[in-house]
Amino acid sequence: MYREIASEKRMPKVSIRGKRMFARYRLQFFAMALLALCLAGCKVDSINPISPLESAQPDPTLYGAWRYKAKGELTYVHIGPEFSLATSGAAPAANKRTKIILIDYKPNGITDESYVAYASRIGTQRYLSVAQVEDGKTVGYIFVRYALVDNNTLRFSTIDEDLLKGAIGSGQIKGTTRGDGVTSETAITAESGEIETYLRRDGAKLFTKSLVLTRVQDR
Repeated sequence: MYREIASEKRMPKVSIRGKRMFARYRLQFFAMALLALCLAGCKVDSINPISPLESAQPDPTLYGAWRYKAKGELTYVHIGPEFSLATSGAAPAANKRTKIILIDYKPNGITDESYVAYASRIGTQRYLSVAQVEDGKTVGYIFVRYALVDNNTLRFSTIDEDLLKGAIGSGQIKGTTRGDGVTSETAITAESGEIETYLRRDGAKLFTKSLVLTRVQDR
């Protein structure tokens, strides 16, 4: 497990249960077609978000219901602003958190998962930092790059862990890798500003795992 990061930081302790939660997220989100690929990248990508949370830029073009179908499974992805209550007589504060709800229809039943994400824009690229929570505490983030192919087609891409290992090993971005094979653990430890700089320069190389969702049309 991550015990130390460089000489000054500590990686949040991630239990076996937490790892399984991350894996479950990846598997459901990318469904059967990408199952094998997701198994190798079931940990957090970074201990910090892409951009500081207070500077998150919600993207209304994402909002709505989306669907993905593959090999007997149907997944609906609902995306929108996280619900918040305004105090009486006061204007509601800007909501910077994006809620993602996954509903997965499987042959043996329905499962659902809920996540909070923070949107960032770096140049022309758009990203989500999806918070991974264990025991009520955020232990890291999974990075998702997304693009609207058209108004009704959404493409999500995630990081290839081997490419991330290479970037960390060559000093392109601060991070740590422990272990080998399926037990290896890789995570970015750089601060958000450094992550933004790296993604602006070389981010396109990392996000190689993709799938396409279709917008659910209003009746």
